[in-house]
Amino acid sequence: MEGAAVLPDQQGWKDMVVLDDDDWSEIIVRFDHPAPEQYPYMYHCHILEHEDRGMMGQFTVS
Repeated sequence: MEGAAVLPDQQGWKDMVVLDDDDWSEIIVRFDHPAPEQYPYMYHCHILEHEDRGMMGQFTVS
């Protein structure tokens, strides 16, 4: 509700971006720890239909 206090679990920084269908976003992140092929980082969305469309994957950092 507009003007209401923000609940504690909704406060602070979030690692998500809300976009409309034709919008896009670019996120720049610094990775200070390596993630080799046997232990890659993972990114994903908790909506299964989104994961099926490419919003789930792994990447390495050397």
